[in-house]
Amino acid sequence: MVGIGPGLLTAADDDGAIVIDCAGYVIVPTVVDTTQLRGLRSKSFRSPTAIAPGNPADFAILPAVSGESESVVGRFLATPEIALTVVVDGDIAVWDGHPVDVTDLATDIEVAHTASSDRYLGTWIDENDFVHQHLTADGRYDETRGGRPHAYQGSYWITGDRIDYRDDLGFWAFGEFADDVLHHAGYTFHRS
Repeated sequence: MVGIGPGLLTAADDDGAIVIDCAGYVIVPTVVDTTQLRGLRSKSFRSPTAIAPGNPADFAILPAVSGESESVVGRFLATPEIALTVVVDGDIAVWDGHPVDVTDLATDIEVAHTASSDRYLGTWIDENDFVHQHLTADGRYDETRGGRPHAYQGSYWITGDRIDYRDDLGFWAFGEFADDVLHHAGYTFHRS
């Protein structure tokens, strides 16, 4: 894990980092330091299981519950199926509430493309002309970023108005189409 907090979408644009927008969600560690949790270590001790830069990326993302009085970690331990995303050793194990099986990914993408409309194919350009994202009929995307061709490449699939990406580097992202606009990773894209 290299960073936590606002502004990471811009900071991670060109370094191959996985960035997950967790606004409106709660992040909990999947490995718990029970000694720290019980208050048996000094407050200045940073647990190796903490969600912090430099530590392994082992965490789950849960929907936030308004006025939650119980322990969020306790809620996750009691009902692990509520996790929307689970990251283990930096790899996504659960995405959008479903286990990820990378071996079946190619088949999933092929089925999704067969069932989806071609209305979103083509080149999408952000409002600053910095990112050009090319969505092709074979379920692949190729991104030009800051004039650098092929900055990111990978597979995508569309379900309804949602687009999920799996970059060839292994990271996942998603976006949403609304009124002929693509909203993805803090950018607003229009078709060229």
